[in-house]
Amino acid sequence: MVFQFYPRTETEYVSQMLTKVKRFAQHHSCHVWFVAHPRQLHHWVGGPPNMYDISGSAHFINKCDNGIVIHRNRDPAAGPVDQVQVCVRKVRNKVAGTIGDAFLLYNRVTGEFMDIDEPSGKR
Repeated sequence: MVFQFYPRTETEYVSQMLTKVKRFAQHHSCHVWFVAHPRQLHHWVGGPPNMYDISGSAHFINKCDNGIVIHRNRDPAAGPVDQVQVCVRKVRNKVAGTIGDAFLLYNRVTGEFMDIDEPSGKR
């Protein structure tokens, strides 16, 4: 990947990088996953962040084909801390899926995610 090295904003850099990565994925018929963390959420109230909360640029949601947020409750007073919310926030190709949420349980000992309905002893 070759990037032009002239003074640019972070947003311009992210846009150029994502365009090049998308071209690479299309050319090589592969999937590319980015794991991005939300920026500092000054007014965060505990719920899952949205795709525009990704640190760096709104281009992460504008240029992606699918956007998924993984969120875990960290406040025991707000609910179970072993429950994980998987939020599908963007699906460009509707054949690939739908927007919605799913909830899983996370076992810290085994590192496994399980359906909430699944009995704890069953794999």
